Amino acid sequence: MALIELVLKGKYQSVSVVGMAKNVGKTVTLNRLVDESAARGLFLGLTSSGRDGERVDEITRLPKPAIRVGQGAMVATVESAVDLKEGRFELVEGTQYVTQLGRVLILRARQPGPIVLVGPDTASQLHEVCETMRRNGAQLVLVDGAFDRVATAAPAVTQATILATGAALGHSMAQTVARTRTVVELFNLKRTKDARLEEAAREVVQARRYALIDAANQPHYLDIKTALDQSGVIIQAVTPNTRAIAFGGALPGSVIKDLAEQPKLLKKVELFVSDGTKVFVDHGLWKKFITAGGRVHVLYPINLLAVTVNPYSPVGPSYQPREFLDRIGAAVAPLPAFDLVLGEAVNAPHR
Repeated sequence: MALIELVLKGKYQSVSVVGMAKNVGKTVTLNRLVDESAARGLFLGLTSSGRDGERVDEITRLPKPAIRVGQGAMVATVESAVDLKEGRFELVEGTQYVTQLGRVLILRARQPGPIVLVGPDTASQLHEVCETMRRNGAQLVLVDGAFDRVATAAPAVTQATILATGAALGHSMAQTVARTRTVVELFNLKRTKDARLEEAAREVVQARRYALIDAANQPHYLDIKTALDQSGVIIQAVTPNTRAIAFGGALPGSVIKDLAEQPKLLKKVELFVSDGTKVFVDHGLWKKFITAGGRVHVLYPINLLAVTVNPYSPVGPSYQPREFLDRIGAAVAPLPAFDLVLGEAVNAPHR
């Protein structure tokens, strides 16, 4: 089964490809989607949450695969990344978004070839750029998600996400599989079935504040601007009447750690965040939290379509391809897992 078939089946108009680390095959995954979309005659739009497409990584100095665009495709990138005088691209629309590398432009490719993508700085700007390309005719917008910007996967940015993982993520296959499983679990967090409790949590999250929610579903706001380094303040504010804690920003590992060390409190209080990209926790602590009965709900679930795997690492040990695919597949089931170079998939639905 082709990756693009998962996109078409869900009728998604915007999809992000998020890499869990550098060198895990994110660009290979993006290029496969570009090729499969072109083969089906889809009019594409492309942009990035960071910078990608350069031939050599500016941090690691390792070679990288180029990002390819077909004739007629639209791209959103900074003006310094292209030379309009060459005639390869034509200007469709300018934007008001300015990055350190210049203003973001919407361009159309007159000829196929490589492109360096440098998109806007914030998630809201990225969403608006995607919408601009759709208004100009793009049937599908693909967003290259920089490895340190998982917020690209947030449903406020794109309608669906594909996660790329690989040997470069961990020091061993077991560690790589465990870290991948945790991110998949976070991306797959669900809404609560309690409508009134969710309504109260949404009020807090939309206000970008932090609050305890009581048994009557009334929020009691905390006088903090962030949950970072405020775990003690949050937990000390919990009363016997507290039912949930809502986070208008990030849910840091420190809060999860302190709650995991208080099993009675952990089982009593539910946690709410906007979406799974707002939870920052390592795989060991997340497992301890869940095993102890911890519960995290999201207001806006992420549509995670698949995981792609790269068993090769230029910075550490590589893995046996088939074994790695099988172990990732088992860890993320029933989510499909693809090795695009090997040409194999597990958990993929039949055509």
